[in-house]
Amino acid sequence: MASASIVTTITAEEKKKVAYALNLCAVSVSQIIDSKDINVLKQEREHILNNLNLQHFVKHSALLEIIKEILDTITYLEIQAGDLDLIEREHQQKLNNAIWSAIPSVNVLFAGEAAAIAVSLAVQVGIGYMSYRRNKAQYADEALREKWKLKRHEIEQLQGLRYKLFETAWRLADDYDFDDKFRLTGRQLSRYSEALLEPDPLKRFERLDVMSDKFEAFPPFWYHKGNAAMEVFRSDRYTSFSSGYKDDALTAYKKFESTHFPFLREDIIAATCCIEHISLLEPGDVFVQQLLQQAIGYADDNFDVLQQSIFVNLQLGNRSSVVVPLRKMIANDYNVELNGILLSRIYFDELNKREYDKLVSMVGAKNVLPWAEDAKVAERDFANSKVSILADSFLEMSRRIVFKIKTSENLQDKSEAVKTFQSSIDAMLKYVDGNEELACQLNTVVESLKQAAVEPDGGKIEAFYALSQKARDSIVSSTFNLQIAQEANFIVEKMKEIR
Repeated sequence: MASASIVTTITAEEKKKVAYALNLCAVSVSQIIDSKDINVLKQEREHILNNLNLQHFVKHSALLEIIKEILDTITYLEIQAGDLDLIEREHQQKLNNAIWSAIPSVNVLFAGEAAAIAVSLAVQVGIGYMSYRRNKAQYADEALREKWKLKRHEIEQLQGLRYKLFETAWRLADDYDFDDKFRLTGRQLSRYSEALLEPDPLKRFERLDVMSDKFEAFPPFWYHKGNAAMEVFRSDRYTSFSSGYKDDALTAYKKFESTHFPFLREDIIAATCCIEHISLLEPGDVFVQQLLQQAIGYADDNFDVLQQSIFVNLQLGNRSSVVVPLRKMIANDYNVELNGILLSRIYFDELNKREYDKLVSMVGAKNVLPWAEDAKVAERDFANSKVSILADSFLEMSRRIVFKIKTSENLQDKSEAVKTFQSSIDAMLKYVDGNEELACQLNTVVESLKQAAVEPDGGKIEAFYALSQKARDSIVSSTFNLQIAQEANFIVEKMKEIR
């Protein structure tokens, strides 16, 4: 029992910090017991061994012991999975051997008179079959016993883990005297996990909202509640009442930020919370820069979050802040098609030809803007080079679909090809800058294709291809936004699905 003098010196924030550390351990235990999936186990071990921030995590022997127990349990369950696989293999091998032992010998099959052979075979097959049935039952019983040994040890291991978690909670509550309502139970965590799986954001928010009072000492809860509220706010399904959910989202995000402790070196939830919080603020809000820097710090080497922070930084005009993150992602081959363009544009603005040439050597000329005196000219030329490839791929797709219509008698194949053609055009039109004429022209091509697919005779196929040729020239002469430079390769691959 801790002395009264120790208890009275602990602040309310420190109590919540300890309770949060305990709850993180409880979440790990819950996931191990509920899942026992090898990938989940490996993820938990990765979080503990390589992502725990030892500088900020609560230092207490009880927490160290439960963490070691979690790691030991993960190791045990991994070994058990291998042992179960080995038992299954050995059981199957014994059954195969028993089947072979039931077959009469080769000597009996090829020796003696016909009548004698028949009698001998009948006797041996009968004996062999009975032996096989006895062996099969014996081997199944042996396998069952071996599996039960493993299952019994698993029950003991998991039960020991539960006991250790309870002991940890007891010792921490004794030393820090935190309110027991801060401690999450297995049932609360199960309901929380089930709520996160709810696909409807409105229902997810409601399920989380009614349990809010149980999660005072578990900051991730408040991020997920805010995320659900933000989805409701942005959804077209709930426009009649969704406006109020913006405030719900902001309140939950602020709650997360005020209760969060940096226990993880790479904290994706914290980084994502900052980015989503920014998305709900006005560009000139004083908190945008602060949240952005926090997001970058929390993200560490998580490139998905880092990419989002770069977009925000560029919109705020913080170009110097994104050079190092862009170089880091390019060096690790992350989203090179887009990040090469962004970094080359920055080098334009800086007139830094040396770094530009180095970038070209690393990622290739196709993934950077061509060097020019005017960056806008460079962007236009780069987009046009991608559009030319796109236009040629469109015409090639038209050739392939003509061949399919002429040679295939499978109506389903033709229907799927028409759908792919349509979706490829829809994907391309998303990046055209206000060219209604091109959209109408391509829609005419699609309607012509549908007619040709149903009635390939009567010149309809030729009419479709003639329209495609004209549309190809219109694509080349149209103005696309710069994003087509990144998406062109994906659209081309989509077009190639028609074979």
